[in-house]
Amino acid sequence: MFRSNDRGNVALFFALTAPVLIGVAGGAVDFQNLRLQRAALQEAADALAMRGAREFLLDSAGEQQIEALVRSTAGAQYEESLGAFVLETDADANDRSVTASLTQSPRRGLFLHNLAAFQAPIAASATAVARGATNVCVVALEEKDGGAVRAEGSARLLASKCSILSNSTSAEGVEATEFSRLKAALICSAGGVRGGSSNFDPQALTDCPIFEDPLRDRLEPEVGACDHDKLDLGGAAPATGLIGQALTTALSLIDGSDENTLIGYTRYDLTPGVYCGGVRIRADADVHLAPGVYVFNGGALEVDLGGRLYGKGAGLFFTGENAVFTFKPQSIVHLTAPAEGVMAGMLIMEDRDRATTETHSILSSNARTLLGTIYLPKGRLNIDSVMPIADESAYTAIVARFIRISGSPQLVLNTDYAMTDVPVPEGIGPSGGQVFLRE
Repeated sequence: MFRSNDRGNVALFFALTAPVLIGVAGGAVDFQNLRLQRAALQEAADALAMRGAREFLLDSAGEQQIEALVRSTAGAQYEESLGAFVLETDADANDRSVTASLTQSPRRGLFLHNLAAFQAPIAASATAVARGATNVCVVALEEKDGGAVRAEGSARLLASKCSILSNSTSAEGVEATEFSRLKAALICSAGGVRGGSSNFDPQALTDCPIFEDPLRDRLEPEVGACDHDKLDLGGAAPATGLIGQALTTALSLIDGSDENTLIGYTRYDLTPGVYCGGVRIRADADVHLAPGVYVFNGGALEVDLGGRLYGKGAGLFFTGENAVFTFKPQSIVHLTAPAEGVMAGMLIMEDRDRATTETHSILSSNARTLLGTIYLPKGRLNIDSVMPIADESAYTAIVARFIRISGSPQLVLNTDYAMTDVPVPEGIGPSGGQVFLRE
């Protein structure tokens, strides 16, 4: 008896059906790739529209500038991943909206490239709209050098409801390295940024327009004749070594807002005027500033380890050579800006016409209240501490040439403007804003 041989039938079956099966599978792959290509193009359109519309929050760029920025961003961020595409962008200042439209030829399919769906260009479009304007709490005015805003070590700059802006066009205009972190509603660099994704929240934007100094027209106090010369208040030497380290912790727990004289201290009451040649506050001195304007001419304001500087409604103005402030590590500082007068809202301010860049330092382990605006148009603000800074202030804003934070402080820039009678200078104040995609 002969057995039937099915091998030939099976081979014939596969020979007939294999092309169909391969075609179906290949077609499915083609359609999936087409879908992914369209999704990637739409994602890019969404991101570019949002990127452009954010500029309207700053109110510092025109339509053409925003459109150029979107084109530049598209080339830098998407040309390599998406391949060749055509971008059309339209910024509307009246509507405060930005539309990004991208078209791209479909990638050649494995089997279905002759179908109409694989020959028509893929198109994606998105429109983002800005409403309101973001609060501005940090502006670095340096336009060339890197590190206009710099955070390092374990430093934290927390400005969750306002913007951090850098005018430096350097590729490293904003730096956040090691374990440091910048957190804000918006982080915007006129140049580039240095740091990883864990250093920024949200990710910093690059190639932003220069943000003009919001305080450029602010009047400066008049500088008259000297009322005081080379004040040296208190007599105790600062503690050092292990005792000094222990004192750092103890002094950080003292309530710096207590308007009474601290126990064990000698109180000194100062009045508004011109202080020449420097003021030094030593370890056992509790210095209280009466409301008004204090001009420091030709010398530094130094608060030594253990000394206290307390002032409500006090504005500090620095002019002349070596006129800087230094709040040392174990110092206690509690300051609020004037509510009225030439320095209303201005806590600290320096002369715009200074010839050199001076460094002002906050090293204090107890500077929880710095209420008002710190304005150092030619200066460098250096913050290096192990404790929170300004976190008990209703609001704090910083406009300086350089802002550098190191060590392990937590610089907190609040925006609770309604919680104080200290006014917010124009260009910094409250408004709030958001960017969203229009359906």
